[in-house]
Amino acid sequence: MKLTVQKELVQDMAEAVRTDRDKYIGGSDAGAIFGLNPWKSAYTLWCEKTGKISGDIPDNDAMKTGRDLEAYVAERFMEATGKKVRKDNHRYTLAEYPFMVGHIDRRIVGENAILECKTANSFQTSAYEAGNFPKQYYVQCQHYMAVTGANRVYLAVLCFPHFYWTVYDRDEGEIAALITMENMFWTQVTDNTPPEIDGSESTERAISQVYSSGGTDGVINLAANREINDSLEMLEAIKEQIKDLKEIQTAQENRIKAAMEDNAVALADGYRITWKEQIRTTVDSKALKAKHPEIYDEYVKTSSSRVFRITKTKKEVSDD
Repeated sequence: MKLTVQKELVQDMAEAVRTDRDKYIGGSDAGAIFGLNPWKSAYTLWCEKTGKISGDIPDNDAMKTGRDLEAYVAERFMEATGKKVRKDNHRYTLAEYPFMVGHIDRRIVGENAILECKTANSFQTSAYEAGNFPKQYYVQCQHYMAVTGANRVYLAVLCFPHFYWTVYDRDEGEIAALITMENMFWTQVTDNTPPEIDGSESTERAISQVYSSGGTDGVINLAANREINDSLEMLEAIKEQIKDLKEIQTAQENRIKAAMEDNAVALADGYRITWKEQIRTTVDSKALKAKHPEIYDEYVKTSSSRVFRITKTKKEVSDD
């Protein structure tokens, strides 16, 4: 696939990314489009790109630390590999697909290659020790190779205090699939057509944000929507399955409790079971309100949210 790479010098990269990231697909967006980002779904990304919700993340300590440590990660990479790198302040795009954009961390001197720097939480150390780098990083790196024309991306990760690195080679088949997916997603953005809605927490949060007000007390008739009716019937079946499984779960737990008798801890083959008494202290809000209403009113906290419930009703019989 012949691609025409274009690049533009950017003076303030952080500001440029912050102000217009909803106008293109960046490398960090690719994982969400492929369903590989554990924190953001394709639907959430679509809501951000179409302006339905804000994609801005307030600058926090983790983000500041990541920016501050980028140079250190690059230094560690050079020490580990003997390679030289230089900073790159260009924005890369493809003439054929101008919505695909890349901002890269470093160029490898003497190679048609890129260095991508990351910082990670220490609890991820075991995964990196086993060579398991997050899948969304692989897609991000292929995205960068697509928009820059690079043949290779080195990925360096500081998982404090440990340092890891790996390398991804350009894969034309993967890049062709990536372009197809990103082109499809961007068409959904420009046509205002949402991608498939999944069951992730990210999508649930996005829907709650988009429709947070609840509108009026209006009623919408979805009886003619076959897909919605199928979803409702599937939900009924799932609820029955969950009920059956819950009973099976409780039965197994009861057997174990009966075998433990009065013991707080039990050891089995590969398991440690605890059944201990817990004491929980709560405030009797009803009594507090009755005896000290002025204190109750001072500290009571009111919140608002949309509550989702499904109630089964009799189906209307059509005259047709």
